[in-house]
Amino acid sequence: MGEWKTVYEDEVEGRWVTLKVYESKNDEDGDDEPVVRVTVAPLENVEANEGGQKPMTAADADDNSITLDPDMIEDLEEELIEIGFSAQAADWIISKAPV
Repeated sequence: MGEWKTVYEDEVEGRWVTLKVYESKNDEDGDDEPVVRVTVAPLENVEANEGGQKPMTAADADDNSITLDPDMIEDLEEELIEIGFSAQAADWIISKAPV
């Protein structure tokens, strides 16, 4: 079994983006592309605190978030553009995934 590890979490084009990579405990060959998951939520669901912004709680994310689980990381750019991100923002998000 493996686990999801958050590798990037920040605001991109007015939406809160969380990028997670699945780390398998049984990764034998190690040369496969990483398995990624991106969750996108409207920024209005992010609760502000004294130090700035912080990510929403899981309960808040359930109602308004979009989760993308592409088969391959190359598919992620197309999916991000389909939900309204610019090509530059999609490239920025993808660049945060380990290669």
